[in-house]
Amino acid sequence: MAYLKTIANIIPCKRTGQDLEIYSYVIPPILQTKIKIGSVVDIPFGKKNIRGIVVSLSEKSETTYQLKEVSNINEDLYFSKEYIEIIKWVSRNYLCSLGDAASIFLPPDIKSPRIKQQDFFSSGAIRSLTSEQQKVFSELAQISVQKNKKPALLHGVTGSGKTEVYIKLIEKTINDGKQVIFLFPEIMLATQIIERLNKSFPNKIAFISSSISASEKYVAYKDFFHGKKQIIVGPRSALLVPNTKVGLIIVDEEHEDAYKQESNPRYHAVDLAEQIAKRLDALLVLGSATPRIESFYKAKLGYYHFFELKNRYQKMFLPSTTLIDLKDELKKENYSPVSILLKEKIQKVLDQKKITLLLLNRLGMATFVSCRGCGEIINCPNCDIPLVYHTNEDKSGFLSCHHCDHQAKVPKHCPKCGGLKIKYFGSGIEKIKKEITALFPKARIAIADSKGLAKKGSYEKLNHDLHNGRIDILIGTQIIAKGLDIPAVDLVGVISADTGLHLPTFRANEKTFQLLTQVSGRSGRKESLGETIIQSYWPDSKPIVFASQHDYKSFFANEIMERKKYSY
Repeated sequence: MAYLKTIANIIPCKRTGQDLEIYSYVIPPILQTKIKIGSVVDIPFGKKNIRGIVVSLSEKSETTYQLKEVSNINEDLYFSKEYIEIIKWVSRNYLCSLGDAASIFLPPDIKSPRIKQQDFFSSGAIRSLTSEQQKVFSELAQISVQKNKKPALLHGVTGSGKTEVYIKLIEKTINDGKQVIFLFPEIMLATQIIERLNKSFPNKIAFISSSISASEKYVAYKDFFHGKKQIIVGPRSALLVPNTKVGLIIVDEEHEDAYKQESNPRYHAVDLAEQIAKRLDALLVLGSATPRIESFYKAKLGYYHFFELKNRYQKMFLPSTTLIDLKDELKKENYSPVSILLKEKIQKVLDQKKITLLLLNRLGMATFVSCRGCGEIINCPNCDIPLVYHTNEDKSGFLSCHHCDHQAKVPKHCPKCGGLKIKYFGSGIEKIKKEITALFPKARIAIADSKGLAKKGSYEKLNHDLHNGRIDILIGTQIIAKGLDIPAVDLVGVISADTGLHLPTFRANEKTFQLLTQVSGRSGRKESLGETIIQSYWPDSKPIVFASQHDYKSFFANEIMERKKYSY
């Protein structure tokens, strides 16, 4: 008996490499009652079978050539109309194909996954909130039940207890029958965050990230998609499960660059979270002690709700900060990267059997040129950002602007003071470790950078050693500013605040302020006040001064003025 050929119009979940992005396939009789808009199906595409998402159905095709048939349907997975629109938004906004946009929302293609249950066993009561935290929670809870709600920016100083507010919001969301996405910027923070959440929500958490196996990702994806787990936790990938029951999305440390996807499609997780929350009518909460300038600006204009935690949890004070002018150290004939005061403070902390964190601000490989006599930076005359030192094949040097491509010779004399002390800035973490080891031979010294901590279990071991008193001095790059919560840290020393300050980008001031504020917040988290020492050749620069004062609002006001001046 002849049958009516129903046609499925499908986005193939791969880059098509041509203008055509939606392909038509015949639905075989056995699948005609099963396939609907949003179904995930297997289709022949070229010489392979791949997955695709059905975006519309029709009774006949507009093409004249013979259509291939849909091979199979995944009855366990589908996309709602909201997520089909989100896929189209990703394609438009990030200039990628529909196939590229769709593929990021699919689980690993595993036919027979090795099922390994993700179980996190610790549990405990949800802690009571301070009056300040309770006020923020109550207002966010009221917003969460509103229709067409705006995102909320939660600006809380380091150690203010933003996580406690998140936990109460998660509790309310789950009690309301909804699910929760909790994003954090770095995989290395997973253990710490999951332990905190699981004390309140045992057996309710799915964890997903690039650090786990494909089978584990598949199980976590399915558990959250089908509601077996009410909370999904992870970096960017935790945002990519097409679940329409999501009622709350939390983006912790929303200022971090790790939320930007560097491969195609190059989405920003904060912007994508905003789109998902809007279409699902979920509450989006962005949290940070140092929000992105864009986020705070949106809050000032009323596009975001704004909430603030001005005080540290349990009435602890923010650490005091001392600025060291490294030009003065040279005048004292101290040519070590460690100032005289920082040496004294490290020894004092060692005597007290507390921990010192030393930050080497290495935010990039670019090297800028400066006069060590007066501190003058060789800037681009067009863009007012530092020129970057490069070498030719014959090893001769030149300066180049990474913004407008202006090029110049390396000056022999300082254009401001005429001095000859022209220096190329940039130093390595091993060099600093060697110096610290020579100064404090009995101290137990460890290094933390993204390369070393990328090894499986390395972050957990570092965290364990810090909590159990096996490290006296930790030397690290910006990774140590991201979420370390070690009560015994009594001193933070910034070896040089200048490398990030003079990177060739208009965001250099913002990134420097964020890093200095965040790393300073690692100190004084228990019974002591804590202290931070920031070393710089430019201690009067605005981001360093405002970071030393923990003054985000003054920094924002100055930075907005500068950006408007140069139309950034």
